[in-house]
Amino acid sequence: MMHDGTLLHIPNYVFENGTSKDKFFLVLKEIDDLQLIVSLPSSIEYFPTGTIVNHGCVDLHQAQQTTYCFKAGNIIDSTTSFSFSKDTYLHGCWLKDIDKNLFFQKYPVQDFHYVIKGIIDPPELKEIINCFKNSSSVKQRIKKLL
Repeated sequence: MMHDGTLLHIPNYVFENGTSKDKFFLVLKEIDDLQLIVSLPSSIEYFPTGTIVNHGCVDLHQAQQTTYCFKAGNIIDSTTSFSFSKDTYLHGCWLKDIDKNLFFQKYPVQDFHYVIKGIIDPPELKEIINCFKNSSSVKQRIKKLL
């Protein structure tokens, strides 16, 4: 069962272009047991030179970019004490909705195809969702689902 805020690690995540690699996978919202709104956290920074990045929402209106930053070592699940080892980013332009059944066909076995690393603490999850709902760079369709 996926809850809003569930953070997974998928050892062999397959991208749309067919390539694969170890990847974190964050379920932002589950909709009607059918769809998941997800983000693929990345340690790659995509900010204009000189941007000061703190933990939380980074909304750059001029650059049409909204990113949520998890600073390295900042605990995001107080139950498991999980934190990322590097600064990690959720890029608003990469949010997408996926078919939940297709996801579980591709990754059917917990602790083999994917590992649940934790569930983002509710106040932090609310901040993430508000960050993207108020963003000009997130697709309108995704904002409505959030």
